[in-house]
Amino acid sequence: MLENELDILMNVDHPNIMKFYEVYQDRKHLHFVNEFCRGGDLFEYILKQGTIDESEVAIITIKLLGAIKHLHDKRICHRDLKPENILFDSEPKSRRKYPEIKLTDFGLSKMLEPDQKYMKTKLGTPYYISPEILKGHYSLKSDLWSIGVIIFVLLSGAPPFNANNEMKLFQKI
Repeated sequence: MLENELDILMNVDHPNIMKFYEVYQDRKHLHFVNEFCRGGDLFEYILKQGTIDESEVAIITIKLLGAIKHLHDKRICHRDLKPENILFDSEPKSRRKYPEIKLTDFGLSKMLEPDQKYMKTKLGTPYYISPEILKGHYSLKSDLWSIGVIIFVLLSGAPPFNANNEMKLFQKI
């Protein structure tokens, strides 16, 4: 899994994807050296702000879509898009001075083979999983469902589907 993440990090370069610099290995550990993002994650920001106004959501969405387009152009599916995997490069000072967002955590990501169109592995964070992933036959486009859920959460402060357990949640999705 770490090798997969490393392969992906070495193949991407976009202003809204956390920059990877180097990897070091000692006897016990593999150390990734990445860009330092001191502003926390989008999930923490949502908890602090509650709902977020449409103009701010538009800025986040445009940047996130740019990062996903870059990944998809390289045939990489993130497969775990959620607010916790979107970092701020610096502290949000005010709604007018907005920091850069950085997409991170490529541990569940998949680089598709040149002739591969679909994936089958069911994985991801329950609230953000697309119906296609649940069916076990999905493409790069499954990331777009997750972005739609993120937009909904940003605007409303709650997920579009909620349930007492995963089975009921997946039925609603």
